Amino acid sequence: MSAQRHLSWSAAMQDIERGRGQYRPGERAALVRAATFAKLAADRARQEAAKAPLVVAGRYDRRAIMAAAVTAARSRRACTGEAWNVCLSAALKGVWQVAKAARLAKAH
Repeated sequence: MSAQRHLSWSAAMQDIERGRGQYRPGERAALVRAATFAKLAADRARQEAAKAPLVVAGRYDRRAIMAAAVTAARSRRACTGEAWNVCLSAALKGVWQVAKAARLAKAH
């Protein structure tokens, strides 16, 4: 058995490149925009929650949650041009996460 091990750097780098996910043109930029918008939408939901709390007396205020989600969905649709149901779905997920975190924070 040989005491030396031979390593082909070009073959190793090609294997690394093959292991990475392949993106279509513009797909990576779209993913970054969506992630950035999600952060902005969460911040806006927190600001809306400061105006009208999402949790009142330990219970969710669904009217305030829906109002915050509609506001976030409108801004997302203006930025991305996606369909309304996609925007509202993403906004509701984000606002409910904020509401659940607010409820948990109030409980402790």
